[in-house]
Formats: sequence, structure tokens, C-alpha cells
Amino acid sequence: MIIWTPARNAENTLRRAIDSVLGQTYTNFEYIIIDNASTDRTGDIISEYASKDSRVRSWSNERNIFGTELFSDVTAKIINTECDFVAELDADDEYLPDFLEKSLRFSERENLDIVVCGNAFVDAQTGNVNGVRALSRELIVERGGFSEYFSLYHQFVRTAWAKIFRLSVLRKCDFSRTEAVTYGADTVFSMEAFRNASRVGILAEALHNYYISPKSVSYKLDAKRIASDRILHEASRSFLISKTGAVTPRNEEFLLLVYMNAIKDTLNVLLNAEIHEHEKIAGVIDIFSHECTKQLAAPEKLGARIGDASGLTKQRRELFTAAAEWLLTREEVPDEQLEAFCAAGEFVCAACENAEGWIFFKKLLARFLLGAGRADEARPKLDELAELLPGDPDVTGLREMPP
Repeated sequence: MIIWTPARNAENTLRRAIDSVLGQTYTNFEYIIIDNASTDRTGDIISEYASKDSRVRSWSNERNIFGTELFSDVTAKIINTECDFVAELDADDEYLPDFLEKSLRFSERENLDIVVCGNAFVDAQTGNVNGVRALSRELIVERGGFSEYFSLYHQFVRTAWAKIFRLSVLRKCDFSRTEAVTYGADTVFSMEAFRNASRVGILAEALHNYYISPKSVSYKLDAKRIASDRILHEASRSFLISKTGAVTPRNEEFLLLVYMNAIKDTLNVLLNAEIHEHEKIAGVIDIFSHECTKQLAAPEKLGARIGDASGLTKQRRELFTAAAEWLLTREEVPDEQLEAFCAAGEFVCAACENAEGWIFFKKLLARFLLGAGRADEARPKLDELAELLPGDPDVTGLREMPP
């Protein structure tokens, strides 16, 4: 058994993670701790533990390796070792003492390639448990179950932690076929492992504590975060097609809901990021002009196949409303962004049934096109507005402007 932990400037949390591994009731393992080019005392802490416990091995990187590159690098280094299972623990999280014992016993009993457990979400500042992600009963996923139970087990595919992987399965994986991401890399890793697994078991217990911190990558704007949401969406579809032969209508809708929650989180991170206003505008345009987002807006009753059309359709409306309200309050938009800005504004306003906002963006674009000497492009838009708003003074004034 190999456990590995990547640590980057983790001096404040690393001891908790290490102690939870060394305190396991199952003791026959090798623990690799990677100093990922830290500038604090992380390396000293690793060396301290390595000197006291022969199971601890210290690795170090001269630069901070993260994302899919990190998972690929570690997998390549351990792929030919003589162990049965591999597990990953983040440097700010911890296992409950019987995580390994229960996971390995479950695997032996059910002949599993991957074992998953639930986890508690712990506030890093207060220590309070904010919630628990766990199933109410054990679940074995095999053959057709990878399609049937997709909406149940998908939440556990999203992370590499809180699970053990049989090394023979990882040897079958081709991580070069996955698109490189920095945000969501553990999802890419786990999905490729699930694709090559025959039997996956999920324990109905939370044996892992995930600490929530504002410093977490989940709350930071990564350069590829917006693109990563789409990469992960398409990767999930590809996984289902490869594993089960098709994406059922129910799973297709479920993936749209996953994507909706992803861009909701990304939008929040984007709008709160300390970046230039024009960068935020570009990010919002990127999110709401993409085909995946347009597919999200298409179903009349989103969530009907899941069984919550009212609640999920309401959530979608709230997402598009938030985007519309933010776009409508921008005071300065560079000329080079204006057309895409108006297109995104029209789209989100239509999606949340904000007729007044939709008209605003239509007028703004027509005015811009006229000012840019592109009257031929502006006229059809003004004709449409004139038909919708007969006698509207703004439309009348724009139509009377000389070409």
C-alpha cells in the first residue's frame, strides 16, 4: 500500500495530515510526502517525520508541479512498484484512523478495483463540520451500473482523495489521453481510473475529513478555470460513452446540472477576483457565449428527468439573472469587447426572461454598429426593435441616424 501527499507551503496543516496516516489501524504501507518547491518549513517537517518512521519517504520537486502533470508524474514513478493499492491525501486534510483498514477489507470482500468512502466538510478556521458527503448504504458499481448509478457515484469521481486505487488498474490508464487541466485535475485522474475499473465500491461511511479554506484552489481564479469547466463536462460525457456505450437522456441532464453548478462557482470566483474589470468582462463573455452554456439554457424544464424541475429550473434562472444584472451595471466596456458583450447580455437576459435587459443590449449594439459605420448590420436589428417597440423614441432616433 502506498499513500502519497503533495505539500506546497503546508507547514500549518501538514502535521495533521501526516499524523492521520501514521495513526492508521492498518500499518503496512509506504508513505510518500512530496515537498512541492515550498518556501516555508514544509521540507523540514517532512524530514523530521522521515527520520522517525521508516515508512515515510521524502520526495522533493524543484518547482511546484500541480494539476494533471502532478498526478501523471507520481503515477509514473510508482507504477512498477510491488504494491496492491495507492491512495492520495492532501496536505491539509486527514483520514479517520480506520480508513485504510475498512477500505482494504471492503476491497477484499467484494473484489474491488477502487474503494471510495464519504467525507466530512470541516471549516478550517472553526473546526466545525459543515456537512457530510456519504451514501446511506454501500454501493457496488459494475457493468451497466456505471450508467444506472452515474448520478449517485459521480460526486465521488470528482476527487482523487477519500479512495484507494488498485495499482493494476492505474497501469491500464492512459493519462496522456486526458486534456491537461490545473483546476479539476483530480477529477480527470479519477475518471480515467474509473474508466479502467471493473468493480467500484462505495462505503457508506465518512472516513475522510476535507478542510475548507478560502486559500483552497477552489476559491481562486486559475487561468484555465473557465475552460476547465467545459473540459470536465466533455470528459464526463466521453467517460460514459467509453464505459457504457452511450449517454442516457437522464445522465445528459444530470451532466448539465453539474456544469451549471460548476459555472456558478466559477462566476462567483471570477467576479470576486482581484483582476481588471475588462478581464472580468472577458471571463463572463467566455462563460456565457460557449455552446455548453447555451445547451444549459435550452431545456424548458431543467431537472425534469432528475425529479426536481421546479427547483433546478429556478436555480438556472438565478444563475442567468446574476450574470445579467452584473453585465447591466457595467459602465465602461472597451469597443473591442462590445459586440461580444452585447451578445452575452442578450443571451443571459433571454435565458432569465429579462425583456427590459434584452432590449437594452439590442439598442446598445445597434448604436455601436451605427457609430462604427456598419449601418447595414444595424438596420435589421433596428427593424426588429421597431416591430417589437412601435413608437419607441430610442429606436426612432437610431433609425433616423444617417448611415
